[in-house]
Amino acid sequence: MKINLTSFLFIVIMMVGIIITLSSNSILMMWVGLELTMISFVPMMTMEGISGGESSMKYFVVQSVSSCMLILGMLFLLMNMSNDFLMLMSLCIKVGLAPFHGWVLSMVDGLNYLLLFVLLSIMKISPIFILTFTNFNFYLMVLITLIVGSISGLNQNSIRKLMSYSSIYNLGFIFSSIYFNSIWSLYLFMYTIILMMVIFLMNNYNLNYLNQFMLNNFNFKEKMVLWVCMLSLGGMPPMLGFLNKIIIFELMMMNDEYIILMVMIFSSLLIMFFYIRISLISIMTFSLMMKWNFFLKMYSSYFFMIVNFLMFPLFILIKPIL
Repeated sequence: MKINLTSFLFIVIMMVGIIITLSSNSILMMWVGLELTMISFVPMMTMEGISGGESSMKYFVVQSVSSCMLILGMLFLLMNMSNDFLMLMSLCIKVGLAPFHGWVLSMVDGLNYLLLFVLLSIMKISPIFILTFTNFNFYLMVLITLIVGSISGLNQNSIRKLMSYSSIYNLGFIFSSIYFNSIWSLYLFMYTIILMMVIFLMNNYNLNYLNQFMLNNFNFKEKMVLWVCMLSLGGMPPMLGFLNKIIIFELMMMNDEYIILMVMIFSSLLIMFFYIRISLISIMTFSLMMKWNFFLKMYSSYFFMIVNFLMFPLFILIKPIL
């Protein structure tokens, strides 16, 4: 997608839709904000040619069906038929929560990395915000999301699908703290920052599949930045991504949710496996650089490495102040 006046207009409409959803006190106006966000995102996908047009049709059909379910659930509420299960299902479909995640995986290969970033981060703000006003126990759906997001990504070769499964997995963490606005919004904000760094690197190096790491000729600095960002997205301490997980772990212990906590810990090991696999392929297994020359070429750190290494200790230090 080229950044021109047309795409800039759609981005502005998308931001307006999100602001309407976040600032409204009526469920109808929140729905209007959701539709504005969807209507602005579909034309941006059509700019990608045939593959983008196919993805836009899939996205439009799924979002239209979920919007109809949302309107139907709102009508039931107006008729004093207090059955909000239909609204919950529609919003879970919109956000791509497991087991309603199939449409996300079927359309990500037709998107470029900029649209993928928008789909996996910005487009989830409005539906999650609306779900915070519900009173539903997402216990089972969180478990399914954690298991599906961690196990299904093990046999993937596409970088886009790996990012999608990682996003589905992180939705499990978000939905485990969905009734704590300060926690899930902080988690989504930091996840968006880390995802932006990784997608920027993938787009800059034009990497789409894992076997492209085997034929790379990156210099050592680029490999180190890519390695640190991958480990941060997987949640390896002491990176920034580990701060997200330790906040949720502490919340689960405070609420005595030990089963979800155990599933989170074991699934985190699986997530770390396929991110370490990417780093290992890039740095160690297939590399034109002599391994004993690694530490002879240490240059100044990049901004991404500074953010990932220093933000976690910084938050730990300022936590008593907050």
